[in-house]
Amino acid sequence: MAGQAPRRGESGLPRPLRVGIVAESYFPTLGGIQEHVRHLRNLLSDRGVEVTILTGRPTSSAILGPADAEQGVIRVGRARTFRSGGTFSQATIGPLAAYNFRRALREGQFDLLNIHGPCDFGLAFWGLSMFRGPKVLTLHSCFADASWRHRVAAYYRWVFRRAAAVIAVSEATAQSMGRYADFQSTIIPNGIEAAYWRARPAPQYLRPGMRNLVYLGRLEERNGPDVAIEAFSRIAPALPDVRLLVAGDGPLRAELQAQVPPDLRSRVEFLGAVYAQRPEILASSSVFLLPARAVGFSIMVLEAFAAGLPVVALPALGTDRAGQHWANVVVAKDNSAAAFADAVIDTLGRDQSERIARGRAIAEAFDWTRVGSRILDLFQRVAAPAAQRPGLRSMVAA
Repeated sequence: MAGQAPRRGESGLPRPLRVGIVAESYFPTLGGIQEHVRHLRNLLSDRGVEVTILTGRPTSSAILGPADAEQGVIRVGRARTFRSGGTFSQATIGPLAAYNFRRALREGQFDLLNIHGPCDFGLAFWGLSMFRGPKVLTLHSCFADASWRHRVAAYYRWVFRRAAAVIAVSEATAQSMGRYADFQSTIIPNGIEAAYWRARPAPQYLRPGMRNLVYLGRLEERNGPDVAIEAFSRIAPALPDVRLLVAGDGPLRAELQAQVPPDLRSRVEFLGAVYAQRPEILASSSVFLLPARAVGFSIMVLEAFAAGLPVVALPALGTDRAGQHWANVVVAKDNSAAAFADAVIDTLGRDQSERIARGRAIAEAFDWTRVGSRILDLFQRVAAPAAQRPGLRSMVAA
């Protein structure tokens, strides 16, 4: 950064920026935050930043995710899973985790911490309490107002008073937390590796004379897989050449399988948890289904666009403020399964070539090489010594 004094190690020579990324949501669990953290680590590393991911160790034995998932990762303790708001979250708590976290901070000598999900209990709390340097908070979630959140608003205000800067991936995520604490945020959207999603159809996902609808995501209430199943039961009689792929796993799987009418079970395929197969699954499909009940940004929209698919979604909480990419999404007229089915049928019946071309262009605009540079620039400004950044004050109001 122009005008910034170089950081110097014990030898007196300049050293790289050191960033600790604190995230409860990380591989082997799957999701948009996990993808964000990994891609951010890779981009920062490519730009010469020393990056360490501080996370927990999930109890799940599933081994999913990219080959480089453990690069630069310190797992400080056991992560415990709990259910909240129609989804599952985890928290790394306990005295041993706190001790290991403090030791990682001491050994890492970080110039700043980037804390994801900063209001969640667990690692975020340790980072806010123990680290004395600048902290950049990243908000990912959109959620409905709740009375219990107002009762703990004092804690939220404590969180944001400790931030040097706040990143929100969309207006929806900023406004969700803005009900309970006053802060200024910088909107920097999620990014994707657009080229990764360009694949060829795979024979194992194709059936002669059939078109695939695809749902991709964890099978839990917040994501609305039940809406996808109910909508398909309405779509199937009208379009006998359409089948449904359900890619993902989760607590609702058995219930969803039972929800499929017996006469349609040959046209609904549950693929289970997937990762490396995702580009081929999307390339083998005609429409991407996104029946989520709340949306903060939805990185899956960009992934589907990059793969060349139109996206049909519900007008769920947050979709009107989730980002400019949503202008290219087909949104049902209301949140019912019937309206969702109508939107899918209409999409299948129209030429989608222009929408697909727009989607590919949008995905390229959100490539990590562009998005990540904005995050790095903010990190450099925040980590600069105060004397080297005149006019830069805390972006968070007390």
